[in-house]
Amino acid sequence: MIFKTALPARLIAVATLAVGLGACSDTRMVRGYVFDKELAAAIQPGVDNRDSVTSTLGTPTLPGEFNDATWYYVSTTVRVRPVFWPDPKEHRVLAIRFNDAGVVEDITNYDLSHTRTITPVADKTPTRGRELNIFQQIFMNVGRFSGQAPVGAEGTVGPNG
Repeated sequence: MIFKTALPARLIAVATLAVGLGACSDTRMVRGYVFDKELAAAIQPGVDNRDSVTSTLGTPTLPGEFNDATWYYVSTTVRVRPVFWPDPKEHRVLAIRFNDAGVVEDITNYDLSHTRTITPVADKTPTRGRELNIFQQIFMNVGRFSGQAPVGAEGTVGPNG
């Protein structure tokens, strides 16, 4: 009898341990456009236009920022580890530039070696007003309001009479 009651408890403990360890494993995730090398190689400068690029590759991840002359297809494969920031393992940008007639003029491929690490400025923008601690934020409105009923409640008159 002791063995029969201990078996489900052991089974539950092993299952819990397996699920817990599985949650700590690394995973890979593709963000953005999912590249098909054969489809990307099929785009030819001087031959394809905006419609043929859209039908072959789909809509771009990003159109050009200031004009629509360049389309960007962006894909990043990252390793996701618990507790850490995602770690990029592969990064690819396919930039397709069109001429004024809408025909492909140039195709450029960028990879992880073209990325740059930037460090944002850690300064704070000053704001107007007071800096309040948690107690001031919670209790600052205590006693500010009168005990009158809100406008529109029975027996009260609104601001317009």
